Parts: sequence; structure tokens; C-alpha cells
Amino acid sequence: MSYTIIRPKDRREWLRHRESGIGSSEVGTILGLNPFETPYQLWRRKKGLDAPKEENFAMRAGHYLEDAVSLFYRDETGKEIIKASAGDWLIVNNDKEYLRVSPDRTFWIPGRPKSDRNKGILECKTTQMEVDGDSLPQHWFCQLQYQLGVAELEQGAIAWLTMGREFGYRDLAFDKEFYDYMIEEVDRFWIDNIVGGIEPLAINVDDVLLKNPRHIVGKTVEAAVSNGARELGVDTSRVTYEIIEAPKKGFLGFGEAPAKVKIIFTPGPEDAALSFIRTLT
Repeated sequence: MSYTIIRPKDRREWLRHRESGIGSSEVGTILGLNPFETPYQLWRRKKGLDAPKEENFAMRAGHYLEDAVSLFYRDETGKEIIKASAGDWLIVNNDKEYLRVSPDRTFWIPGRPKSDRNKGILECKTTQMEVDGDSLPQHWFCQLQYQLGVAELEQGAIAWLTMGREFGYRDLAFDKEFYDYMIEEVDRFWIDNIVGGIEPLAINVDDVLLKNPRHIVGKTVEAAVSNGARELGVDTSRVTYEIIEAPKKGFLGFGEAPAKVKIIFTPGPEDAALSFIRTLT
């Protein structure tokens, strides 16, 4: 095995371990497939620019209902859920310690001897949306494939409870080609963006609002605009600005004040094109 299993003493310690790498719920974000978060927002959170996500009611309910979803899966398939897989634990890749996953549950693969190699991973979901088992949400698929790859397992399943009324599931085999593609993207994100500090592109309005506005000062309005563009890493032609305070010359050094402007960066077509190209390379 090329992984280590970590069993934290409590949920707080488990959350700290999760933040030390890239978890399975974050892979879809890196690939641009998560409708709830962008790579830029994830980068800000990982760099400590924004506070970690606080567990809300829906997240807590989903955690509590993992038991129910796993029992429904057991009843539908006859597969034995491994009781010891409940709780907060992690599997960490030994070569790349930022690859870390926390399966919701594992199960024994029927017809095989019970061993570490003959387990499957069950990803448990509770949702308010209708789910088509033949067209699963893409970030769900990424999540399970990432878990299977890091855990070095061959089989898994996604099971979901919709609005507390409908249950569904889909069994899935490990797709090594897709996993290798994901790991290339995760490596790039971790090495270039997290370790290297390179900001991912802003790809939606929320990203732009996070990056801006910025109040920048300079001796003149032009200098302030130039300073703001430099902070954003773009040419001055790529920003618009609003004068907050005009510069004051003062008299004999008294009352002198710099210009203050609000800088706003607007992504152009080339930014979207570059973001799309990166998903293909």
C-alpha cells in the first residue's frame, strides 16, 4: 500500500487534517465542475485569505444522514457495510501527502475474501434536487473516482436520498485514465497555485467581487491606477476605476494627500479562453 490511514481523536482534528491537502469534495472545483465553488474561491480558502467553510445545518444533516443512506444501500444491494468505516478518518497518499480522502462508508465486495483490497467505497449524498442515475452530477463522479484512486480500490458507489422521499444509487468502477487526468490537475493546482501562490483566474461575478474593489492610493490618480493594476497583475487597460479622493497638493507640505481610487478588474474574452484551454491541456 502507498497510503496511510489517519484516525483523528475528534472532528476538529479531522477538519485540520482535511485542510492540509486536497479532499475529494474539492477535486470537482479544481476541474471547474463544481457549481457551488470556483478554483479561485477554493484557492483563497486554502491560502487563508477567507475563513474555512463553517458547517451549516445542511452539511450537518448530510453528515448525520450518512447512516440512513448507507442502510438504504445495504437493503437495496445486499452488500455489507463495514461498521468501522463510520466516523471521521482519512486516507493519505504517502508520495503526495496533499492527496487525502475521507470516505463516508466502505463495504465488502460480495464473493471475495474480506481484506483491505476487497473493499468498495460508498459516497453518501442527501439532496433537494432530482438525480438522474444515468447522468450523475459531475462533481459527485469526480469525488468518488478520487477516493477510489487514493485508496487504491476498484469498486465504489454513489447513493443518494432526495428530499427524504426517494432513494437511488449507482455502482461505479474505478477509471484509472480519468483519475490520472484529475491528479495532473490537482498537482498543478497544489504546486502552482497553493505552494507557488499563483492566483487562479476569476471566472464569475463572485470571483471578481472577491478580488475587487480595491482602494488604492498614489501620488496622482494615474499613479494610483497603475499601482492597482500592478497589484492585480494586469495592464492598466484591463481595469476601470472610480476616484474616491482626488489628490491634494497642500501648502508647504501641509495638507498634502494622495489620490485614492477604487480599482475594478473586468475579465476579458481572453481570460475565459485561457481558462477553457487549461481544461484541455
